[in-house]
Amino acid sequence: MTEEILQAQIFQFHWNNYPNERKRLFHVNNKAKNKIEGNQMKARGVVAGISDLIYLAENRTIYIELKIEGGVQSKEQKEFEAQCKATGHEYIIVKSLKDFLTAIQK
Repeated sequence: MTEEILQAQIFQFHWNNYPNERKRLFHVNNKAKNKIEGNQMKARGVVAGISDLIYLAENRTIYIELKIEGGVQSKEQKEFEAQCKATGHEYIIVKSLKDFLTAIQK
């Protein structure tokens, strides 16, 4: 299992099972294909460490970082988590579809 596969499973499950919430769960693309694209993305506001998914729940926003077995947060991801929590936002690390469902059903 890769983080990309986990992300696809989560997104597709949510899309298919929560049709009234479509467009409330989305991915922030922050992975460049090369240095030129990376510089262009950075100039447009892409920031390293941003969570993989953002979920607009009722009256709260959840920033979701995906990690598979053995995966650890980067320095930038830890800094983003701290920013989220310092400003009163929810940040979670999800390792499975079950983790995701538990978080959104709170």
